[in-house]
Amino acid sequence: MKPWWWCTFILLSLPARAEVYTWKDATGRTVFSDQPPPGRKASRLDVKAPPAPPPAKAEASAPAAKAGDKGNDKTDLAKQAEELNRKIRAENCLRAKNNLSGLQLNGRIRLPGSNALATDAQRNDMIRQSEQDVATWCK
Repeated sequence: MKPWWWCTFILLSLPARAEVYTWKDATGRTVFSDQPPPGRKASRLDVKAPPAPPPAKAEASAPAAKAGDKGNDKTDLAKQAEELNRKIRAENCLRAKNNLSGLQLNGRIRLPGSNALATDAQRNDMIRQSEQDVATWCK
């Protein structure tokens, strides 16, 4: 790599610094500024400046004539979101039905995250919860 590349890299990697001055005004409020006040004593603070924001996209500065296109984009996005939500609801419904049938068919059920078997009361609670899940997801 050429030496000038190293210099460019080093200069770009240095953090940006900004000078900030602080002082008390006539009413006693603390004031922060990038320039010291004329004729007053101010303390200088050394502050790192935040990185520059990325440049704005070209679409943001597009003329208003494309407003109709944006409306169509929003409609398309809404349709895509609705389709995705429908698929997720169908998957959750299937899982809830499978969970409920597994709980109803099996007499001995292990508690989630444990090797212990569920009592009859715990099993009934799980079945009730699964029935609620089916009612929620399979509308």
